[in-house]
Amino acid sequence: MDQIIIIGTQPPCPRCKLLTEVVTQKAKAMGLKAEIRHIAYTSPEAAEIAAAAGLVPGTAKDVAKKAGLEIRWDDASKIPQIFKKQIENLDLDLKPYSQLFKEVAILDHALRPFENMAEDLGILMTPVLIINGRVKHRGSVPLVSEIVNWLNELL
Repeated sequence: MDQIIIIGTQPPCPRCKLLTEVVTQKAKAMGLKAEIRHIAYTSPEAAEIAAAAGLVPGTAKDVAKKAGLEIRWDDASKIPQIFKKQIENLDLDLKPYSQLFKEVAILDHALRPFENMAEDLGILMTPVLIINGRVKHRGSVPLVSEIVNWLNELL
């Protein structure tokens, strides 16, 4: 059986929650027989996964702290066009999450600088999507089309 792990905060933040929901909904719609789990970035399992890549698991706050920066929210309301399009073109099974997509797009936009520097600082930044032991994405919520492509690899 295929295994999909989302590493995130516990309880899940909006980004971790959305990634888990989208993966779960898409896998179900595709008829995949996969075990889907959300694990806390503070868990020993998350530490082991990150260590395999020479990193430690952490959040944007951890990246900011290590970089000696603060997270600024003043420009967070400017949602990039690619996310606006994704929100407008949601599948019917994801429509209930449209507000969450908007919130996540704002968060991802604001946290993008930290996502970009996380690996250089030795941090595997949440949320992290792992499929069958391979890190597919980290630091933000990928586009639904990317998630579908990764899940298609399991068919």
